[in-house]
Amino acid sequence: MNAPQPPSSNGLLYLAVGVLCLAALLGGYFIQLNAQVDRQREEAAERLALCRHMETVVEVSAARRAELQQRCKQLSQE
Repeated sequence: MNAPQPPSSNGLLYLAVGVLCLAALLGGYFIQLNAQVDRQREEAAERLALCRHMETVVEVSAARRAELQQRCKQLSQE
């Protein structure tokens, strides 16, 4: 009688493929997340530069200037 052969075990192969797919998905996600953070950082820098420019160029009342300085301070803390 023929002894039944054990089924070929592809479990390790499937695990390796699964790990590689997961790594690729996570890599893509982190690249996208990093790009989004970079865009937000650039936008914040532009807003801060504009705010500082407005502080120096625009002649405003003392109350308005204090409000503008407060906004610029908040932007620089972000």
